[in-house]
Amino acid sequence: MSLAIDTAQRLIAAINAIAQANTALGVLALEQRKAISKMDSARVGAIVAQQREVGHALADAEESRRREVAALCRVLGLPASASINDVCRAIGAHDKQLGQSLRTAADEARKSILACQREQRVVQAAATGVMAHLDGLARQVLARVNRAGLYAATGALACGNSPRGVDLVS
Repeated sequence: MSLAIDTAQRLIAAINAIAQANTALGVLALEQRKAISKMDSARVGAIVAQQREVGHALADAEESRRREVAALCRVLGLPASASINDVCRAIGAHDKQLGQSLRTAADEARKSILACQREQRVVQAAATGVMAHLDGLARQVLARVNRAGLYAATGALACGNSPRGVDLVS
């Protein structure tokens, strides 16, 4: 049973690492949203680099979680497809406090994952809005500087027109 307890403790550590990584990603998403609103591309780039590092840590923690869940299921005699509830009940039958600790870690990880996803959806919406704004500005500029008739009033490339020369005078 010592093997199950050790494996469960490693699983809790992996789940806690997942929660911490998601919390860090949520904080970075908030900072990224602020940088996008200020159009601070240097800061956005730095944040993306930080997100990449945290993403690697998250991937490592997730791999560890998968490995420990598989090992714990083997030790406890559970099917590989067992849910976290099943694992918590099975380990709780041997060590009630450890089962509760596993449940708490899983709940905290779930909360941090959902919070991170909310922040990332906001960042995605902000980035989409900025890109739409920049596209609109580009279309306005193209429509204004259109002298050869290549662009429609909306700034989109006009169908059927092809350049026949370059205006070097205007």
